[in-house]
Order: sequence, then C-alpha cells, then structure tokens
Amino acid sequence: MRFLNRILCACLTVLMLSGVCFVGFAADAPASLTVACSNVEGLPIPALFSSRHKIVPAAEKKLGAMLNQSGTDVVCVQEDFQFHALLASQMTNYPYRTFTSGGIPVGDGLNVFSKYPIYNVERVAWDTFSGILTNDNDGLTPKGFLKCTLDVGGILIDLYDIHTDASKAMEDQLAKKAQFEQLNAYIDAHSAGRPVLITGDFNCTLHTYYYAEFYETMIDKAGFRDVWVETVNGGNYLRGDDAEAVIARYNAQYNDLFKGLWDSYERLVYRGAGGVAFTPTAHQYTFYTDRPGEPQALSDHAVMTCTLQISAQDYERPQTALRAPEDKPFGEKAACAFRMVTRCVRLILSDLFRLVRELF
Repeated sequence: MRFLNRILCACLTVLMLSGVCFVGFAADAPASLTVACSNVEGLPIPALFSSRHKIVPAAEKKLGAMLNQSGTDVVCVQEDFQFHALLASQMTNYPYRTFTSGGIPVGDGLNVFSKYPIYNVERVAWDTFSGILTNDNDGLTPKGFLKCTLDVGGILIDLYDIHTDASKAMEDQLAKKAQFEQLNAYIDAHSAGRPVLITGDFNCTLHTYYYAEFYETMIDKAGFRDVWVETVNGGNYLRGDDAEAVIARYNAQYNDLFKGLWDSYERLVYRGAGGVAFTPTAHQYTFYTDRPGEPQALSDHAVMTCTLQISAQDYERPQTALRAPEDKPFGEKAACAFRMVTRCVRLILSDLFRLVRELF
C-alpha cells in the first residue's frame, strides 16, 4: 500500500511539474513572424489624371499577385479602396483576411491578410485630421486605424494597421501628433497587458516632421521600439548628439531621398507584454514594379517587410471572447455608406465656403 502511495505521489508530482513547465506556454507558437506593409494606392483615379498614368485596377491585380508570393505571414495594406476585390482575389496564400469597409468616401482603406487566424476586428477613425479640399484631402475618407487580434500559434497578439495624415504642413503635423496620442490612448484601454504590433503608412519619420512628435509620443512615452532603427540603424533613434551626422550620411548616400530607402513612411513598431517578447531580426524596403525605371509603378511607397523573433515565458493566454471577421449585412452597409457620403458632402461644402471666404 505504501508502495502504491509512493507511485501515486510521484505521478502527481510529474503532472504538477508538467503544469508548471507548460502553463501559459504556447507549444505551437512559431519562432518568428514576418510582416509586410504596403500602401497599395487603390484610389479611383483614371490613368489620364494619374501622375504615373497608372491603370489602377490592373496595378491592383499585379500588386496582389506579388504580395501573395512575398512569403510573409501577415500583409497589412492601406488605401485599399475601390479595387479591394481585385487585390484580394490574388491573395490566395492568405486564408484569413478582413472584410473591406468600402471605397472612397465610405471606407478607411485598411485591411489585413494573414496566414494566422484574425479575430476581434475594430475600425476607429481619427478624431483630428487636416485637409478636405487641400493638404492631400485626408478628411475625404474616415482614415484611422484597424485593430485586430492574431492567434499566432496560441499566442494572442494585438495588431494595429494605421494610416495618418499625409501632408507636411504644420496643421498636418499637429494632426499626426493628435492621431498618435489617440492611438496610444486606445491601446492603453483595449490592449493593456497584451503584446502589440503597429504597422502601416505612418506618413512620418524620425528625421522629418518633428512637430508630429512621433518619437516623443510612440517611442519615448509609450515605450514602443522601431524595427528599422533596431535592425538597420543600430538602435539609434536620431535623437543623440550624433543625429545630424547620421542624417547627413544617409542624405549623402541616397541623394537627399528617403522614401523606401531609409527611415521611411512604412514602418513597424512593437511592444512586448504578458510574457511575450519581440526581437526584430530583419527589415527591408522593396519597390514592387512592373515598369523598369519606375519603382513606384504599383504602390504608393516601397513595401516594408520585417521579421520578428517571438519568445514566450510564463505566458498565460487571455480568457477573452474571440470573434472571427464578419461582413456586414447589406442594410447596415447601405446605412453606413449614406452616413459617410453625407459626411463627405458636408465637409466639402464647409471647406469650400472657407476657401471662398479666404479669397474675399
């Protein structure tokens, strides 16, 4: 009997130790995650009026096919408006994706394609923006951010796809600052204690648009780290005594150009939490084109691709409800479209009156 008790105690001990070792650890979690980000420039602009004479529907199909073969785990896109169906039809390697919120002026142009399940999709418009008929017309669509949760081998990661104001005018830089602050407030409220990835078209860099306070708001205050900085720029956030010299070196190397070359608009920032840590290991910008000599023939900017190593220690999967993406019923989409079109008309008329008053 005593021998049997010893065996039972030994079995219980093994089970308890196994629990200690594996509670909260996602055994199927991958060692790394690759993410691509692209402003696909799916604007309903005829080729005649396009600066590059781009036939947008054809370009969307070609770009979708190229992104589909990128080999990345997740693809986040911006300006995915009227021709979403053409882009999505090519993304056959990505079984999980968000449903489009519509074209201009109804949708935000943000979507995610993933090899891992996507849950709890939320779309939030910016409270502050600049420009209706001027300053790159940012107010003509409900630009903002898309938040979703990825189940990466048992680890839940909150992913944000963002698109901030585009112009470099002072009012636009201040709008970007307000947008970064709004984003951080939302993350604090909805992603507390969760590992977070933010990617998208930031329309901001560390060496330009200083009044947008990207570094001060996202890096210094919120504690995010930037993949380009950590993997390419040696952890230098261009805020030290050597900042001017480093910027001058890049400008000399790239003839004062930076988009798609260094510290560009497409970027990814990350912050671990809940026992999950990210370590970036690779970053690159790639121009997707079908025209020799025209690097931006298919997308607005270069496509950013990066790799992050994932480590989990004492990770406990949050007990939260997970909702798969669902397309809205036709009636709800029609009502939303009416509201957005009405909003757009109201904003255009208001801005037109403002411009007329300024002239007289």
